Amino acid sequence: TNFKIHNIVPKNYPMVDILIAARNEEVNITACLDSLLALDYPKDKLTIWVGDDASKDNTWDIIKKYSAIYSNIKGMQITTSITQGNGKANVLAQLAQKSNSNWIFITDADIRVPRQWLQAMLAAAETEQAALVTGTSLVIGDAWLAKFQRLDWLYATAMLKIVSDLGIPVTTMGNNMAISRKVYNEVGGFESLPFSVTEDLELFKAVKNKHKTINLWSSKVLNKSAPQPTLLELLKQRKRWMRGAFELPFQLLGLLILEAVYLPTIIILIAINPIMGISFWVLKWLLKYTFEVICAKKIDEKVSLFDSFVSEWYSVLFSLASVLYYFWPGKIYWKGRAY
Repeated sequence: TNFKIHNIVPKNYPMVDILIAARNEEVNITACLDSLLALDYPKDKLTIWVGDDASKDNTWDIIKKYSAIYSNIKGMQITTSITQGNGKANVLAQLAQKSNSNWIFITDADIRVPRQWLQAMLAAAETEQAALVTGTSLVIGDAWLAKFQRLDWLYATAMLKIVSDLGIPVTTMGNNMAISRKVYNEVGGFESLPFSVTEDLELFKAVKNKHKTINLWSSKVLNKSAPQPTLLELLKQRKRWMRGAFELPFQLLGLLILEAVYLPTIIILIAINPIMGISFWVLKWLLKYTFEVICAKKIDEKVSLFDSFVSEWYSVLFSLASVLYYFWPGKIYWKGRAY
């Protein structure tokens, strides 16, 4: 876990556009926009583009209010489609066409960004000559479901960082990424990508073969996400992610498969030899907890022993539920839309 460290202050401050696709986000978007307005970056070099994707709540009213007060916030109502992709890809494609900066940053309407987000991402891109940069993202919240999501994200995104540092580019995070305008235009933007429920992965795949990509692990680029509020919404999110997982490199897909067969293996082992089975499970959990603590410390976060222990059991049950829900006949639902 000696993660690669990058510079956090860029030599230059290029023009930057931040793109946000918002749909039914009245609960979260105010905190998101407030955090973006607090960014430590020259205001004359920053434009925030927010596209309302046919929201059925007051999201558009909030966007209009902010754009009327702050000249660098631009709101757009998206009513037409120019992509083969999902609604979010369509919104981002149209926002990108309106913008004209050197760098495009993408985040979600339920995200709060740290003040140094832009600086640290750009500095890393400068240092590594990277065309696409992925930051760190964690779920926040005090409810138990939120705590479980937080640890789940911590483990998964830390693994992404490790394999990225090993030279195996895997994916990006659609709520915390930056891509150079030149490369975005080179791959044709979101409008040229095939349909996918994981538009961020499709963009990443189009970039990674010809250009360098990096994943960062730092509190300076730690975006904090609102949790999925219910178990059903969380299952819907994971079904969408699992669809994209089948397009991941075989190395990571192999790790995911090993994780999936872990539970039945433990159950069989406990049935045959309870002491050995339980000992094996405890050892595996302690190793995972140690990994979580080390990774969390690197981004100025903490992990409690109790939360990790309960989350391990929760993870087992949720993994089973996720597999059943994924193979249950039906479409993928996201933000009130079916795909």
